[in-house]
Order: sequence, then structure tokens, then C-alpha cells
Amino acid sequence: MELNFLGRGSGFNPAEGSTSAWFIENETLFLIDCGESVFRILLERKILDKAARLNLFITHTHSDHTGSLGSLILYAYMVKKIPVNFISGKKMDYLPGLKNLLEIYGLGEQMYGFIDETSLDGTFSAFSAARFVKTTHCEELDSCGILFETSAGLVFYSGDLRDIDPILKLIDSGRVIDKIYVDTNSDSGPHHITLQTLNEKIPAAVKPKIRCMHLNNSRCINEARANGFTVVNC
Repeated sequence: MELNFLGRGSGFNPAEGSTSAWFIENETLFLIDCGESVFRILLERKILDKAARLNLFITHTHSDHTGSLGSLILYAYMVKKIPVNFISGKKMDYLPGLKNLLEIYGLGEQMYGFIDETSLDGTFSAFSAARFVKTTHCEELDSCGILFETSAGLVFYSGDLRDIDPILKLIDSGRVIDKIYVDTNSDSGPHHITLQTLNEKIPAAVKPKIRCMHLNNSRCINEARANGFTVVNC
């Protein structure tokens, strides 16, 4: 399973675009997060022209992950006339906040729906199951990563997180891992995983499976590559 990226920047690195990933299967577009720059890039690349339906995974409600939702859903409903569904799961403690945000954007309930993560099980060839995984990003809001089960192994998308424990538990589980897409920061701070932490905690055998995203500046990109990590392309 290979994710395509519309952006790879942190919230304060708009030059790299809001971090967001997508893939498409059988005219179903899956979009992970929808920050400020996402709608524009979707239109520029004509990605929505390939889709007959849109499924959204939202990892948390910071604006660099939700800032384009209003425009995207209105466009999908009024112009493209394609159904939009948010994938939801029992670990999504921020789901009520997401629903409030959609209401603030003035989006009527006829414009979108919610489907449980389990309803996707065994439906697509790219993955056999997808589950939200509780993570810790900041005190102000709840967050999740996403774990995909694929024929090549597990694919984990971290969203934003400050605690590497969910990744270490995944590594220690003994299950086959295909890729780990991880929030990466070159500066020490309270809300994101640092390159130093990745270097210290990730076993050498797993290092080639790491995909760095949500990068805070060009130095972070260069240092990640210098330390043997792969940086996602947009």
C-alpha cells in the first residue's frame, strides 16, 4: 500500500503544504486529513475528477488537518455531486468536536455521512482493515493515528503525536510492518516526535520502513535523509 501526498509540512511550514495523503481504488478516493492547502491542490491535480465517492480519515481537528473541509465538502456536494463519508471509530474521542466543526462551516447533514471503520473490512484490495489508534499530541485536543492491515504488512499513519509509544508497541508486536508514516520534527518541542527520538528509539532493521512527514522546515528534511530515513514526496 503506497500513500500519495498532497503536502508534507507542519502547521507552521506552509511552504511544504498541509500534510495530507490519498489513494484511490474503484473510483473511491480515500483522503487522510484535509488542511488549509489541500482543497487547492486537489483541484490543481484534478484528483477529484477520478472519484465517484470520497472517504475521509481525520486524525484530529487542528486547522492544518481540517482547514479545507468546508470548501471540499461543499464542492463535492454542489459541483461534483459525489457522496462524502467520514470514517469513524470508537477511539475517535474528538468525533463530537469534528461534528461541531462541520456545523460551524455551515455544512448540512445531507452533504456528508459517517461510516464505521469496520464497514470497510474486506472491501478493498489496498487494505483489508483500517483502525484508528489512540495517540497523544497535545493537551487541548484528542488525536488518533490510523493502522491499515495490508497484504504486505501493517501500514501505520501517525497523524500528529508527541509520544512514540504507539509506534514502539507496533514494532514490539512482532507483526510484519510494511511502512510507518511518522510526524517528524528537527526541533525539540512538546507536541511532535523529534528526529533525535526516532534515531534513538527506532531499531536499525525498522529504519528503512519509516516515512517522515509533517516536517517543520528544510533542515528537518535534510537531517532526516542524512540519518537514513525516507522523506515522503508530494
